[in-house]
Amino acid sequence: MLTYVLDKTSEEPLYVQIYRYIKKDIERGIIKAEEKLPSKRALAENLGVSIITVENAYDQLMSEGYVKSLPKKGYFAESIAVIQPETVSEKVINSIVRQDNAPQAFDFPFTIWARLMREELSENREKLMTRPPMNGIYELRAAIAKHLKQFRSMDVSPDRIVIGAGTEYLYMLINILIGKGLTFGVEDPGYSKISDIYSCLGGNCAYIPMESDGVDIDALKASGADIMHISPSHHFPTGNVTSIGKRYSLLSWASEKENRYIIEDDYDSEFRLSGRPIPSLMSIDVADKVIYINTFSKSLSPTIRISYMILPQSLMDKFKEMLGFCSCTVSTFEQYTLARFINDGYFEKHINRVRHLYKKRRDSLLKKTEEHSIFDGCTITGQDSGLHCLIKFQTQLCDKELLDEVTSLGIHAELLSKYYRHEPKEPLKTLILYYV
Repeated sequence: MLTYVLDKTSEEPLYVQIYRYIKKDIERGIIKAEEKLPSKRALAENLGVSIITVENAYDQLMSEGYVKSLPKKGYFAESIAVIQPETVSEKVINSIVRQDNAPQAFDFPFTIWARLMREELSENREKLMTRPPMNGIYELRAAIAKHLKQFRSMDVSPDRIVIGAGTEYLYMLINILIGKGLTFGVEDPGYSKISDIYSCLGGNCAYIPMESDGVDIDALKASGADIMHISPSHHFPTGNVTSIGKRYSLLSWASEKENRYIIEDDYDSEFRLSGRPIPSLMSIDVADKVIYINTFSKSLSPTIRISYMILPQSLMDKFKEMLGFCSCTVSTFEQYTLARFINDGYFEKHINRVRHLYKKRRDSLLKKTEEHSIFDGCTITGQDSGLHCLIKFQTQLCDKELLDEVTSLGIHAELLSKYYRHEPKEPLKTLILYYV
């Protein structure tokens, strides 16, 4: 029986403490692959907590791929291969905004933003008229690092953060840093704008099939890709979460060659509607192979063209050497305003408010699916995170007829097949439903 010492006086919820203990034991091999875990009732009784507490811990472990549930058999530890720091060579160690369902105008905190901008104009006139460093003002980079530490448990130096006007601009910088003519692995299905940008910049694109727990690793290895662009915490459009096993397999793939990297697109990590945020891929990267990208266009507004990336130290050194002459592409006025917005706690409050709003919209949408016969027998997935879910239908209607009938109910929907590189041979009968 698993026995852990829980601190019931801690601000950290009990289910999180249990989750952390079991996660660590699986990573260390104390809990072996395929080993059966105690039932929820048995573990709850042993630890002196409620069954729902254990259930929440198990749910989080399953969402990250540490644990699997087999019907009528129980919970079992998954097999993972952790890359240890000592296995990585010293040389290696040292060496997209989706607007389909972006927050609406009435979600933006206009009043607060306007007041903070007025305060900046009044109090920091000299700073506002000073040319910012090439990678953005320090105040904003430090605020982002603090936010990532609190929200994503990422320990990042502000000196490794680069601010840019939109993710497209950051992709261009990455292309310059890593070199032209490379092959970028992109997810299939996936957001076509990503491959369009890389192709426009002179790169080749390899379309890597998605599986239920992340990209097909064998297909990635066979593709000849130099860079893999993924959204491991919440893939668009499937909503899949890359399992911890696949995350370590991806990091292992990247570590095999010096110039291989993974671009982690964490575009809507703030919008996990139940459970804790999924840990970032960068947070377990010991080989300095992950380029982390995120944007405020998703969480605030598509018109707030402020995005950022966190570069491996080797690429950050190269960035300073190659692109030190560049100017930051984001207005100094907006950078100082956003820094204050984050530091004064308004960004966290805004995220909590919008997350609650979209949770209500999701619940309203799911309730609507119970009211119309077209949804009878359907399967809903991906509803716990992001601003959309997938619904697979049991119907004789073709995909186009299915889409027409669902949109006639006032639901914002798209065909999943739209996001495949090649049209599926068989009708998927699966729609993307947005919480708008």
